[in-house]
Amino acid sequence: MSKKQKYDFEFKLRLVTIILQGKESICSLAKNEGLSKSNLQYWLKLYEYYGEQGLYGVAKKSFTKEEKVQIIQEYQASGLSLADTSVKHRISNPSVLLQWNKKFQRNGFAGLADNRGRPRKSDTINNKMTKKTTIPGINSAMNEVEKLRIEVEYLRAENDYLKKLEALAQSKQAKKKKP
Repeated sequence: MSKKQKYDFEFKLRLVTIILQGKESICSLAKNEGLSKSNLQYWLKLYEYYGEQGLYGVAKKSFTKEEKVQIIQEYQASGLSLADTSVKHRISNPSVLLQWNKKFQRNGFAGLADNRGRPRKSDTINNKMTKKTTIPGINSAMNEVEKLRIEVEYLRAENDYLKKLEALAQSKQAKKKKP
């Protein structure tokens, strides 16, 4: 299996500029540069949609299953081409959207799961840190408003705790980066 060729920004911009200036056609330029015509067409669409920024690469590299379904449904309903839909959603290549569509048609929502790599340990081993399902201070004798008030207080405290924990982790990360 050959390694995928990456092209830098300057190369893409030079080729798109040649096409836009009318110096060469997409077909002849693709042949002269040893590229596929579809690559050049895609870069041209990215340039037309996002300007030079579009040639730097894809902003988002992974999509959730829900996002994939939404994009597939939009593709099917809008009548846009694979390339146009891929450009709009900053998908790296129209063939990626084509594969999502095929998997979705075959296996539905479950077909869009990303099964690459090893499964996470938390999926296979019982995780020691499990979230409590009951909130302390609530008993069955309380009315609904009291229960909700206590739950809100508990969730606010939990949220504050998690924010401080994240801030601590970020400060430790920043200290590691400094020499």
